[in-house]
Amino acid sequence: MVPVGIRGEYSMRSEQEILNTLLKNYDMRVRPPPVNTSTEGAVNVRVNIMIRMLSKIDVVNMEYSIQLTFREEWTDPRLAYEHLGFYNPPAFLTVPHVKKSLWIPDTFFPTEKAAHRHLIDMENMFLRIHPDGKVLYSSRISLTSSCPMRLQLYPLDYQSCNFDMVSYAHTMNDIMYEWDPVKPVQVKPGVGSDLPNFVLENITTNTDCTSHTNTGSYGCLRMNLLLKRQFSYYLVQLYAPTTMIVIVSWVSFWIDLHSTAGRVALGVTTLLTMTTMQSAINAKLPPVSYVKVVDVWLGACQAFVFGALLEYAFVSYQDSARQNDRAREKAARKAQKRREKLEMVDAEVYQPPCTCHTFEARETFRDKLRRYFTKPDYLPAKIDFYARFVVPLAFLAFNIIYWVSCLIMSANASTPESLV
Repeated sequence: MVPVGIRGEYSMRSEQEILNTLLKNYDMRVRPPPVNTSTEGAVNVRVNIMIRMLSKIDVVNMEYSIQLTFREEWTDPRLAYEHLGFYNPPAFLTVPHVKKSLWIPDTFFPTEKAAHRHLIDMENMFLRIHPDGKVLYSSRISLTSSCPMRLQLYPLDYQSCNFDMVSYAHTMNDIMYEWDPVKPVQVKPGVGSDLPNFVLENITTNTDCTSHTNTGSYGCLRMNLLLKRQFSYYLVQLYAPTTMIVIVSWVSFWIDLHSTAGRVALGVTTLLTMTTMQSAINAKLPPVSYVKVVDVWLGACQAFVFGALLEYAFVSYQDSARQNDRAREKAARKAQKRREKLEMVDAEVYQPPCTCHTFEARETFRDKLRRYFTKPDYLPAKIDFYARFVVPLAFLAFNIIYWVSCLIMSANASTPESLV
């Protein structure tokens, strides 16, 4: 029986001897020979991913950052040591720094913009060799990956981001990729739920992404991340303020039509505020050639605000035209009365009418309410009267059509197939 102290030293020495024996005639430039003929000689590479972090989903640059543990497993018969006759061989050999000594699949990520491995305080990777030649390679990497986004339903949109893995040099005759049948993708608790603007809704791995080029067909695996934008932020920061601006513009309909300074100032202020908000919102989005649902909302709100200003311009024009007509009619009546007075002077002495008992009655609050809610006969005031009720009802109808349409389109776009 080998003593305990000597057993550990013997185990370490045994691992060194096994590794030296395996690498003695090993050629890392040649891919492993086939284990069986089921794949016509290709090496089966089984992939498993653990998502550690998902952050910085950038809509303007259409990219996202992800940190993951990337694992690949394959069988290399040249590394099998169960038949070498070593005493009590280990269950597996952990080899941290032999990437330059062993064959490893040349997997790359087509959607990657920038990436790096973690080297603190040692390189975060390991490679395990099992007695039957099965090899497990694991590495922690961080990537910035592209994600072409469709923003037609912004901010009620779903985004589908693909993360592909392809062999760079080996065609499907040499390497075949497959997902781990038990757990292809693992997600660290909390990942996807703490994003500022999105929620990770679902992860799928059943999409075919085989790459066909003029140099051959390359095996590919695809992980699809379905992201749902959180609407609460936009409800508070976008929809509520713009709705209030539209409602404030309606105050112009209740102001006396002769209060030109107040009504013009209110209309211009609300219009400029609406334009500023629209510019600030569009500055956070990439310039796209299609219309987004947020553009429909902002355009409609701006149209209602601008319409309130145009309504007063039309009312003021109608009032001025009628005032001029009244002035001409009044001047004509005065001239007619003057002629009648001159004719009466010759017949009798003229006595002006008595005004000693006339007085001006004070308008009560009830009279003011009755005046506001009673349809006037004067056309400019009648336009204001109708605008007080027609414009809010039109905005309410627009809201019903807008939100029903958005909810229907958002529900139809909640699957990855609809985003392809």
